[in-house]
Amino acid sequence: MSRFIFRRVIRGVIAIITFQTLLFFLIQALPYDFTAFLVLEPTSRRLAQSDLGLNLPLWQQYLTWLGGFFRLDLGRSFLAWPTPVTTVLMGRAPRTLVLFLMAAVLAYVFGIWLGKLIAWRRGGFFEFSVTLAGVASYTSFAPFLGFLMITLFGWTLRWFPFHSMVDHNIWYRESVTIDWVLIRMVITIVIILLCFWMLSWIAGQYKYRKWRQLLKWGGGLLILGGAALWWKQLGYLHLAIDVFDHMMLPMASVILLSFGETMLLMRTTMLETIEDEYVLTARAKGLSERTIRDHHVARNAFLPVLSRLLLNLPLVLTGSLAIELVFQWQAMGELIFVAIDFQDIPLLLGILSIVGVMALIGHIILDILHVYLDPRQRFAERSIS
Repeated sequence: MSRFIFRRVIRGVIAIITFQTLLFFLIQALPYDFTAFLVLEPTSRRLAQSDLGLNLPLWQQYLTWLGGFFRLDLGRSFLAWPTPVTTVLMGRAPRTLVLFLMAAVLAYVFGIWLGKLIAWRRGGFFEFSVTLAGVASYTSFAPFLGFLMITLFGWTLRWFPFHSMVDHNIWYRESVTIDWVLIRMVITIVIILLCFWMLSWIAGQYKYRKWRQLLKWGGGLLILGGAALWWKQLGYLHLAIDVFDHMMLPMASVILLSFGETMLLMRTTMLETIEDEYVLTARAKGLSERTIRDHHVARNAFLPVLSRLLLNLPLVLTGSLAIELVFQWQAMGELIFVAIDFQDIPLLLGILSIVGVMALIGHIILDILHVYLDPRQRFAERSIS
């Protein structure tokens, strides 16, 4: 196993160098440079190109940028010169992570749960209606769905605000910024997810279902209550509630756009797994249908869904320009669009480089999980070694 991990990491390093090389030269092939958007006389433009390093030979720009990448230095943004790219990204990353990462996790959990149910209850109205709703949401046009959510829940019912990220009447007297609160919200969400995962694992050790349910619900309420109490002690609970209030409509839109694919994939893999012989063996042993579904069929059908999750998570960092524009949520999607529009090459390279590295890490983790979970692949790796 260790040899496999070592070989996979070496292949990953080669892959990231190849990816970075192709990325750099493809972006450099764009027809303009940043100074073309500045109203400057020829002498001033040449001076600006010299300050930005655009007058250097292409191979020298490439080596400088690649060396900086491996030193974790993504350069300086042209638009926010001389602010480092990492500083610009850190100003937008919490906004993207709070909304799109949370929506992605909820969409996968909801999609897996529904896909499991409709695969087990085939042929009825429930399967037909849920499948139709999943396909309709997955194929929806994002701006139309966003405007529909605003019209229904914002204008008509007035349940949620939709005009910006926060209510400025609440924030104008506060000494902290929106990004400061969002960073701590990201940390809180990650801690809560880890606590729920540990709670689910502990509850799974109990034999009796009533005890498992009691531990899950009671522990879940304690975790959420502890998080709320911590924010109240900080004195910023009302600010976090305001952000969540403004986040409800865009997050619901992202969930509706995302959960259908996961649900249909889980349904398909469940239907394929149901036909395996070990399911018949489990029924012959007298196991309950719930146990067979949750602990045998769903567990084995989950691997393709997990693969999809690991491969799609890096794309969460790019956000969704359509959703951000509709709900005025200024996050990473808008930043990418501005970087492309004004040829801010360091900023664009920095964003895409981070997405590429995370995608590569996801592939490596996925390969290791496949070898670890599949005995046939472990045997094949031992034979190669």
